Amino acid sequence: MVVYTGASSSVRYGYETAGSYGTTASSLTNTFGLNTKVTGLSLTNNRINLAKLGQVEPTKFAYGQQQGSLSVGFVFDDSHSHKIFQSIYGSPSGNDPFLYPATLAQGATSPTTQSITTQIELQTGANAKLTRVLNGCVVNTLSISTSIGEPMNGSVDMTFGKETSTAVGTSGTITEQSAGTLDQGGEPYTFAHGSFKVSNGSSLQTVAEVQEADVSFAQNTELLYGLNSNAAVDVYRKVLDVTGRFKTAFKDQSLIQYVIDQVRTQKELVASGVGIELHFKNVAANKSIKIELDDVSFADHGVSGLEPVEPVFEEINWQAKAAKVSVDTTA
Repeated sequence: MVVYTGASSSVRYGYETAGSYGTTASSLTNTFGLNTKVTGLSLTNNRINLAKLGQVEPTKFAYGQQQGSLSVGFVFDDSHSHKIFQSIYGSPSGNDPFLYPATLAQGATSPTTQSITTQIELQTGANAKLTRVLNGCVVNTLSISTSIGEPMNGSVDMTFGKETSTAVGTSGTITEQSAGTLDQGGEPYTFAHGSFKVSNGSSLQTVAEVQEADVSFAQNTELLYGLNSNAAVDVYRKVLDVTGRFKTAFKDQSLIQYVIDQVRTQKELVASGVGIELHFKNVAANKSIKIELDDVSFADHGVSGLEPVEPVFEEINWQAKAAKVSVDTTA
């Protein structure tokens, strides 16, 4: 009996041509990042049970829409991981720094979305591999998180609408074993590379002793189906929700006071166009990922540690109206 492990598998992706949803991307050379792992993969044909008068057992099965889901976890590196932002904001403006999108403003994001082809391979023998090509993948949620002692973790939840076949090759090895085929990862970002800044109404101020921080981009995408095909024929996006959370040591009353005053002032957190800035910078290599958030609304304020000999922390959940990601990969 043979037991396959992750050491015998690979995953990579490429962007499909605009206007050609579900058509395999011309180049599948993008990797998600370091420590990539497929945390979930499923495919369903939405079986319909048809009954018959006079019996309790189903008499026929019919099959409807094909739909799959794919979840991938990874660690952001300072080289190629940023390409996943293209699934949210389209092709970047500029080249080192890459800008997703070009400006930090509402309306700067294209209402269309860019689909992905994801290829998963599993080595099934010395000269054989199983290949699955998932067409029409759309990113539902892209999440970024870090905490004390952790790297800059990323996760992607995708829906895909078309998988036509699987193939078992009689020769060849999985892509990662072929030198030079894929984008190779750089150095990982960690919590030690990060800084977190929040507006005080006029300027950005560094928040010290941040314990945890995360950002999530949810596209609320939907697959579109039509007659004469059980696979999706297109995709459309709804409201882009940019949300997040941070937890920090309690310093003063400013954050809770902002939540108290928010109802009265009816204003969002903003200073010179930026309300929150999360910045990861590899100082030695001069590489960075900076996430800027505009018009930030605090949803709630929580306090923990109000007990003997425990530190007091405050936690904020927020939502922004617009975001901009700037990536510099130049050493």
